[in-house]
Amino acid sequence: MLIAFGIVLFLSFLFIAYKIYFKKILQPIKRVGEHTRNLAVGRSSKGYVISGIRPVQQIIRDLQTVDERLKQLSSSVRVEEFSLKTILASMVEGVIVTDRVSVIQVANRAFVQMFNLHQDPVKRPLMDVLLQPDIKAIIDQALKSEKENVGEVVFEDLLDQRQRRVFQVSASPLVDAGNTLKGVVVVFHDISRIKQLEDLRREFVANVSHELRTPLAIFHGYLETILDNTELPPDEIQRVLHVMRRHSDRLNSLVVDLLTLSRLESGQIKLEPVTLDFTLLLERLKADWAGFFEKKQCRLIIECAPNLPKVEADTMRVEQVFYNLLENALKYSDDGKDIVAGGLYKNGEEYVDFYVKDFGTGIPSDKIGNIFQRFYRVDRARSRDKGGTGLGLAIVKHIVQLHGGSVRAESALGKGTTVWFRLPLKSPVD
Repeated sequence: MLIAFGIVLFLSFLFIAYKIYFKKILQPIKRVGEHTRNLAVGRSSKGYVISGIRPVQQIIRDLQTVDERLKQLSSSVRVEEFSLKTILASMVEGVIVTDRVSVIQVANRAFVQMFNLHQDPVKRPLMDVLLQPDIKAIIDQALKSEKENVGEVVFEDLLDQRQRRVFQVSASPLVDAGNTLKGVVVVFHDISRIKQLEDLRREFVANVSHELRTPLAIFHGYLETILDNTELPPDEIQRVLHVMRRHSDRLNSLVVDLLTLSRLESGQIKLEPVTLDFTLLLERLKADWAGFFEKKQCRLIIECAPNLPKVEADTMRVEQVFYNLLENALKYSDDGKDIVAGGLYKNGEEYVDFYVKDFGTGIPSDKIGNIFQRFYRVDRARSRDKGGTGLGLAIVKHIVQLHGGSVRAESALGKGTTVWFRLPLKSPVD
């Protein structure tokens, strides 16, 4: 009886001990294990009751603290990642991150658009994406020196020289918290337009200097002649003064054209559009230019389509366009050859085409596309003999573009040249 009671008491003790062990130790340890596995896979554990013996309770508290800190860190990482992506996406410069063997790890949208890439460049070798060894050399130097390296790289289309693009490439080493080199950050800045403007500036200064040098040299030479020969005959003095006056007029024309072109290009000239009847305008120009055409023993023939509509345009600027075109046509036409000016219109169109046509020497086909450039001359020696500043057609182009139109030219050697300009019916100026 006592033995049976003792067995029952012992079994009861074991049962109670197991319940205590299960509740205070085993179950909390299982929770700790589950909590740890959740943390390991990045899943948050919620709703756990802190229970069990004190050491296990402390472990659970510590795990919950770790969980909270991981949440904060994850949130911080997401914010930083979003900020980085936002910054990269908003940059106009192309940006890539490569590893130590030049495989692209990150590329922003500007980089893809900048080089018109049709495939995602990420995880591809840089040389497979851009076949440009100069870029690879800049990156390799940055990796080797572990310092920022900057250089210029030129992309040139062998079939079209106008597609020449210049990039400033900056490669900066990328190191981790342990100061270990991981790769480079490469920034591409398109400086093609800057280079073009630098070339234009140098060309402009050279052209202006050249244009000024000849008349100034003539001035200097003739002034020395007058000063060194005080007893020159009156006829000779008159001849010298006429030459100086002619070159003074040339200098004045050059300065006026330069100022006009500068104001057009900088947007300082504002149009004052009115409704113009171009048939009447051309007839008026014909009367104004009658003396010049009589000297060349030729006629100005007006050919305006009967359905030619009125156009909103600035009277003074449109007259300036025709002045420059008529001056060029007279200059490069032989005596006795007529010049034609007129306008064409197709019913329903929103623009009108005007033209000035001569029957002179013509322009070679490979040069016709350059005649609207500043100071461009098809035949420099002959052009200077005939006078002019080399800016007339550039001024024509800018005035027409200011009206929202366009210019073009057609020519054939020995048959003459036709310069067309198109104006919209409605002025773009409010």
